Amino acid sequence: MTATYVRIQDRKYGTDGLFDPERLSFGMSMSDESARRGVSCCDDLESLMDYYVQAPVLIGDDPVIVVMEGELSDDEPLDAQLGERLIFPTRIVEVIDAETAGFFDGVNERLGW
Repeated sequence: MTATYVRIQDRKYGTDGLFDPERLSFGMSMSDESARRGVSCCDDLESLMDYYVQAPVLIGDDPVIVVMEGELSDDEPLDAQLGERLIFPTRIVEVIDAETAGFFDGVNERLGW
């Protein structure tokens, strides 16, 4: 079943690489043992903000929210208990500037800042 998911990444990476059927996602250690098949994401923006507060990731200088449709991977995400999903994207719905989407305001609110 196809559903909509979101991820945050630096705009410079574009979205073409997300469609690679051999795409692997790695934990922060970047070790081969952490490699999982699929694109790391969350169910929605709220879940992504919750995830980021618990497991901050390096984003880059020009963060965007990628909204995409896709099919779930058979692999188990490393941080499934934190709301991480692994998918194989089938379509990019939109790409939104993370600041415009309210991502950092939401993260700061969750941190009590």
